[in-house]
Amino acid sequence: MDARDILIEPSELDAAMATGAVLIDARKAGEFKKGHIPGAMPLSTYDSLVDDSSLENMRKFAQSMADRYSSVGVRLERPVIVYDENTGMRAARELWMLEFIGHRKARMLHGGLTQWVAEGGPVLVDTELNTVRPTKIPLSIASGCNIPMDELARRSNSPSLSIIDVRDDLEWAGKDNTPCCKRRGHIPRAIHIEWKKFLNNGRIRPQQEIIALLEANGVNPHNEIAVYCHRGARSANTYYALKSAGISGARNFIGSWHEWSAREDLPVE
Repeated sequence: MDARDILIEPSELDAAMATGAVLIDARKAGEFKKGHIPGAMPLSTYDSLVDDSSLENMRKFAQSMADRYSSVGVRLERPVIVYDENTGMRAARELWMLEFIGHRKARMLHGGLTQWVAEGGPVLVDTELNTVRPTKIPLSIASGCNIPMDELARRSNSPSLSIIDVRDDLEWAGKDNTPCCKRRGHIPRAIHIEWKKFLNNGRIRPQQEIIALLEANGVNPHNEIAVYCHRGARSANTYYALKSAGISGARNFIGSWHEWSAREDLPVE
């Protein structure tokens, strides 16, 4: 998977839409009506947290996500483009969900709405949406993009697996006030690299800069790499940054700290 499998530039968007691509606005509720890219449909699964990242549970979770995507016209044979304010965590999490349910033609708008506007793209403020007839999306689970918590816990001390915590400094240090997590801190042996460091001006950094960032923090880019945050959104962004840099061994821990911290038998630093 290279950058062109993950990202689409604003200059390419009109042509993609003309061929029937579904455009999803993944921003916070209410942002759509303030201004959106013409033809977009608002949808966010950001608040659907994963409490159990086992494959059995994730199959059920995937079906519920697929039903929501179907409601805005997503089909496995139709290209899908998701966007955020920039190359953000919300769009990245939607892209990851689409990959997980087996969609092979989904990409993220590089630079998001900000880049679209900067390049002269029009913005609409109407709230009229296309009428969509939902159909059942046949799942083809791509489990290789997710690392379940049990596997992560079992291999947390393995030298072949690097763990990257991409949350902010307060979360890493256990000084945050995240209300849904009873325990604070980070997974033992995890390396802290905040997700924003993989971006520059709202766009994913070039391959050589990402490799250099990993190596400067003691991460072997040839290792398997598990990334996590709180709900798998910021880590999804980093997952795609790593994939765009040609790092094939990256996986996203979609349950992230929300799931890990709830298991009192698991260690916390």
